[in-house]
Amino acid sequence: MIKYLKAENLKYKRRFVKYLIFLAPSLVLLHAALTYVYYIPNGYNWWYIIILPSFIALSSSLINSYEYKGLKYQAVFSLPVSIKKTWVSKIILLSVYLSVSSLFHLIMLILGKATFFSEPAKDILYLNMIFASFTLIITHLWQIPFCLFLSKKIGTAFTVLINAFAGMAVNIIFVNTKFWWISPYSWASRLMIPIIKVLPNGLIAENINFKDYRLDVFIGIILPILLFFLLINLTKKWFQKQEVE
Repeated sequence: MIKYLKAENLKYKRRFVKYLIFLAPSLVLLHAALTYVYYIPNGYNWWYIIILPSFIALSSSLINSYEYKGLKYQAVFSLPVSIKKTWVSKIILLSVYLSVSSLFHLIMLILGKATFFSEPAKDILYLNMIFASFTLIITHLWQIPFCLFLSKKIGTAFTVLINAFAGMAVNIIFVNTKFWWISPYSWASRLMIPIIKVLPNGLIAENINFKDYRLDVFIGIILPILLFFLLINLTKKWFQKQEVE
């Protein structure tokens, strides 16, 4: 699998998807810095509400387009390689990109809190920020195989439209209801309420006790992990059956 990952990563050398890893969080951080007092809350809220889903959808679509526009996947299907491992390596690589982007996002937020934005962010602990970023990675992993599948089936525009904008609408509908757990797009927003005390609309949540949300946090972490592995298995079987167009 290491050889597959190295091969996949080499394909995207000097490609825009690599720059997107740092460009996506930078856009959020720059915009959040302009709000000053809400640098940390907005830095997180805008990240997981719209930019992170867009980043995953666009990155997945770019990786698919690099394969399709070049040889229309002929280089994959015609070579004596494991089709399933090739697909899984794309998912793992995108997971690494997601983690690196999230780590950069976290580091910049921590630096901001430690310097220019220390007073406005005094009630948000560093430990909570680390936990929040880790949770956001976990709750968004399932979108990678989902968006890879969508991008190959319906293209970039519709993939971004569905994952970013339709996903945001679904999130708003379910996140504040008792059925939030049935909507994968609501998991991240729901968990940020007790972890960093930020509501889905970006406002600061008051009188929130983490203990009251312990079950939500447990459910919100377990479900995306299960969905992630389920989608990996389903999509890799689907990908193996594909024919070169």
